[in-house]
Amino acid sequence: MRYLFGEDALTAFLRRYDEGAPPVLVSNGFPGDYLPCPAVHPHEVDAAAPLDEQRQLFDATRKKRKLMFIPVGQFNRVISTGDLNFALEVTGGGLSDRRVTLKNQLNRLTSTTGAAGRLYSFDEYFSPEVTVYAKVADDFVGTLRQLLDYLTHVGYGKRKSAGYGQIASVDLEQFQGFDSPASANGFVTLSNFVPAAHDPCQGNWAIMVKYGRLGEERAASGQVFKKPLLMLVAGSTFYDSQCRDYYGRLVRGLNPAHVDVAQYGLALPVPMRLPELLPR
Repeated sequence: MRYLFGEDALTAFLRRYDEGAPPVLVSNGFPGDYLPCPAVHPHEVDAAAPLDEQRQLFDATRKKRKLMFIPVGQFNRVISTGDLNFALEVTGGGLSDRRVTLKNQLNRLTSTTGAAGRLYSFDEYFSPEVTVYAKVADDFVGTLRQLLDYLTHVGYGKRKSAGYGQIASVDLEQFQGFDSPASANGFVTLSNFVPAAHDPCQGNWAIMVKYGRLGEERAASGQVFKKPLLMLVAGSTFYDSQCRDYYGRLVRGLNPAHVDVAQYGLALPVPMRLPELLPR
């Protein structure tokens, strides 16, 4: 935003988030037509049930925990019913491409690789096509197109200087929405987010710690690293009788040397039907 339209445009852009009218909400990037598997609380195991039945329930629970992504058709069924049983046969998660990559190990005392380089190999799994969902204000669509076009020239994300963030092309398409039911009693987030003080807290979630760092010209500054940030990951679900347009917030104060730094931490929610809460 700053490189295309200037510092004032960036300030005005961030102000809209602070005022509760975000111009654009974006999801994580997902492989092809896959989406994050919603986190649904497993069924309680009846200790009096036959052992075979208990074993089947435990096996089903383990399979659910391993599901990272499910096809969009299965996703629509899950958000309509809150039941993952028919999605358990899905495997692969859309990350079908694999390659072997070499990296080197750094000596933590010298911050160098040493004479031999200390190379090691590991497998990378990736999707050649990435889908990002966005909810865009009408007056921001044109600006978003320009920003996306800019990314195709400069790349995006960490290690873009090594080719990881290169974008061949971007297609911005109208999306008709998901099959959220009228009886929705919660939501699933399509993006990692940092909850705001007024956001719901009853649900099922997983967490991650983001170790961010500054980019572009600030990557060469004396204070390049952001403070570690705890985030709820895409696929987390929460109960809310009326799903709001967004949850989460911008996070500031992550770099004491650059007080103007803001980290995106908003959720793009999809209304869904969650299992009824058990009485306490």
